[in-house]
Amino acid sequence: MIHFEPTGQWSRQRPLLERRIPQPPKKKSSSSSSRIFLLGFVVIAAASLAYHFWPALKDAWPAAKAAVLSSDDVSLTGIFFSEDNPMAIVDGKIVHEGDMAGPVKVLEIHKDKVVFEDSGRTWTQTLPAAEEGVRSGLPVLLQLGSPGCPPCRQMTPILDELRADYAKKFQVRYIDVWKYPTDGQKYGVTKIPTQIFYDTQGRELYRHVGFLSKKEILATWKKLGIKP
Repeated sequence: MIHFEPTGQWSRQRPLLERRIPQPPKKKSSSSSSRIFLLGFVVIAAASLAYHFWPALKDAWPAAKAAVLSSDDVSLTGIFFSEDNPMAIVDGKIVHEGDMAGPVKVLEIHKDKVVFEDSGRTWTQTLPAAEEGVRSGLPVLLQLGSPGCPPCRQMTPILDELRADYAKKFQVRYIDVWKYPTDGQKYGVTKIPTQIFYDTQGRELYRHVGFLSKKEILATWKKLGIKP
């Protein structure tokens, strides 16, 4: 078939069957672009959260790590707190600040807690209050006094000897009521020195006001049914 084009050129027209039938445009898949968009959104959100919360997480991690790793590293069963010479009973031994309890170093001794260090990590163990019971199952002798009190100073070496000689029999604790006046009110102390004897459940058995010798303290434990 001959067909005349407007340009004046003659051309042979293709048969009908040979003509190309226009195909509808292919639809582009949107699944890949959706996945890319979602991934980008997740990355941006994660980066934003890390930026805002990283400082807090960074500060909290050492404490959490120490709490998990060191909850039972040593056994803290007694504290004798004084400004000049604080001491603690760790694993049944008398220790001072800077001493070693096995591989663990005693950094600081406070009236109710001790700070330890081992292999570069530090943690704090708190001694439960006497009236809350004694975890080691030992009785407690608690003295409330102050370094400015002459009878209290006279009893310092006595308490040191008791702590060293009877560490496995009973605990010896000390509270400076001039430094911590609320503790004096808490225990109902109006005069110092005051000694309070507790049983293994943290129940008060007896209290005494004034100077007590080592012999009198041991005799008191015996009267209370506890053999030193």
